[in-house]
Amino acid sequence: MRSSFTRLSSAKGPGSVSAAPNLPAGFTGTFKSVYVNIGELRLHAVIGGDGPPLLLVHGWPETWYAWRLLMPALARDFSVVAVDQRGIGLSDIPASGYDTGTLASDLVKLMDALGHPRFALYGTDVGMPIAYALDDLCQGMSCGHRRGCP
Repeated sequence: MRSSFTRLSSAKGPGSVSAAPNLPAGFTGTFKSVYVNIGELRLHAVIGGDGPPLLLVHGWPETWYAWRLLMPALARDFSVVAVDQRGIGLSDIPASGYDTGTLASDLVKLMDALGHPRFALYGTDVGMPIAYALDDLCQGMSCGHRRGCP
């Protein structure tokens, strides 16, 4: 796991790895819940694994927990980041900013804060249009930080 992760604020309690029920064996030894400040917003993410970064974008009405059964296998080859999008789970709940462009911008800022200027991503359900918006925002970033990236 990258050393930059150790400088993040740990998340505890309901909604975090430490209090989640029915996790696969060894999950808490590989993954941890963290809060990541991305400007005026604080996002919750569950991170762990080794390899190139992979961002998992959940659907509705889900949180990082939707990925829990896939995350251990993915962590063998990737540094997995499963985020709670703004307004969901342990992430901040602002009054606005729920359009796909803003949600995509949040994810770019999250990955930047984690030290991942380039990353792969997978989105499901409503996470898929957000992933498309992220690609459009960054003109193929996933994400080489090209024209349009925040």
